[in-house]
Amino acid sequence: MMHIKLSLFLLTLFFSSAVMAINVMPFSGELDLTKQPNYKISVSNKSQNEAAVKITVQKWSFDRYGEEVRSPSNDLIIFPKRMLLPANGERSVRVSYRRGVSPRLEGTYRIIVEEIPLAKKRNSGGYKGASISVLTRYVTSFYVKPRNAGSDIKVVESSAHENGFQLKIRNKGNAHTHFISPSMTIRQSGKKLIITDLELLKPFSSTNIFAFADRVYDWEVPENLRQALDFSRPYKVIIDWVCENCSGKTDQISFVVE
Repeated sequence: MMHIKLSLFLLTLFFSSAVMAINVMPFSGELDLTKQPNYKISVSNKSQNEAAVKITVQKWSFDRYGEEVRSPSNDLIIFPKRMLLPANGERSVRVSYRRGVSPRLEGTYRIIVEEIPLAKKRNSGGYKGASISVLTRYVTSFYVKPRNAGSDIKVVESSAHENGFQLKIRNKGNAHTHFISPSMTIRQSGKKLIITDLELLKPFSSTNIFAFADRVYDWEVPENLRQALDFSRPYKVIIDWVCENCSGKTDQISFVVE
């Protein structure tokens, strides 16, 4: 039975004797050390059998084309790292930042909560306890917020290719931003094309740009709009989006494709 994807990254697997044994809330968290020394994650066991849980941390980043990169990290202190949850039980997990003070750049991590196998126990009546051969694994997003957090997206370069453009941007701020609900305006010789369909803007939509990171996008003008543009001549592109970590509620970049 498939478990629904509820966060940026929730991996779903199957159970042999229990369905959806563990649950994790929230799926995305942020620790602001100017307000609190640690953060709490709730791990619950929704099954009728006890469940063993292990928690690990990985440093989280993206390459310039948006492919996720993870590496081992001991930046976060997790307590407890392992636990045995009774049937219908729940426990809070405390997450602390090892350095104890806000970082200069936002820390970005994956906190991985996964079930581990429980050994069978034999008694006079046979085996008792859970027997889980395929386990659930949650991969959550976690940020350690810097002081004066803010994103600052700049266009590094842009260039035309057939029916579209390649765009390289850089986040010069110290905190991430997503392209939430982006819209695009294209201007050329008095013509104005406005694109708000998120499916057409899928290469941008909800992409995550970390502090001091570059991101490269390739985008083609939708086929039904190409006849309105002369691709042999320059055109201006403006992209607006809802901003998480900037001074206003929205942010914008503009560039000329030539």
